[in-house]
Amino acid sequence: MALRYNANLQVQYPEDTLLGQVSEQTRNALESCWKERTYSSGQLILDAEAPAGDVLFLLQGAARVANFSAKGREVSFSSIVEGDCFGEFAMLDGAPRSASVLSMDKSRVATVPDAQFRGLLARHPDLSMALMRRLVEKLRDLTRRVSEFTAMRADDRIRLEILRLFRGAEAEDGTALLESPPTQAALAAFVFTNREAVAREIGRMKRKKLIERRGRALYTPSVDMIAEYQEAEAAE
Repeated sequence: MALRYNANLQVQYPEDTLLGQVSEQTRNALESCWKERTYSSGQLILDAEAPAGDVLFLLQGAARVANFSAKGREVSFSSIVEGDCFGEFAMLDGAPRSASVLSMDKSRVATVPDAQFRGLLARHPDLSMALMRRLVEKLRDLTRRVSEFTAMRADDRIRLEILRLFRGAEAEDGTALLESPPTQAALAAFVFTNREAVAREIGRMKRKKLIERRGRALYTPSVDMIAEYQEAEAAE
């Protein structure tokens, strides 16, 4: 996304992210501790089973949390948005990293040593509360995804996730443009299916004029029409 700035020329992150929830004082304390690094698209930021260490913040770009089977198949857990942190599980319990994190675009990442981050949690209650909220949200999201996996067909999960993506980008007139949509392989990994199933469903939606390709972007003239299609198909 394009970064937004406040009157003090400080980046304004979305309110539902960790950096978007803390005070300016807490944000300054974090910035005084962190070091920044840039990652290219597809580069590994964190490796599963690596020793515990820094807490990381996605300052700019896109990333996703994933694991890989012994045969190399990817299972994607969640996306990381600008302003959110990752690596906090290992910081809290000292266990190895529970998943890998991949950069999905050119990304700028900040790292805070785990001991310093724990000190900040003790001194800044708003940081502690923001972290707890984000952990609860991650747990709710994983619970929802497990429920959908056990109760829904793969095609229904694909349609539902596509609807969520467009809802997140919906304009006031009901249209939506996904400027950097996930690849078919990434979407398949996220809903626990294969790329061919995603390609088939996207093809159906294009033929029904629900979505169209605009260069690298995906556009819909009506998010509500996608919702109606998704509900109708799920009812069959």
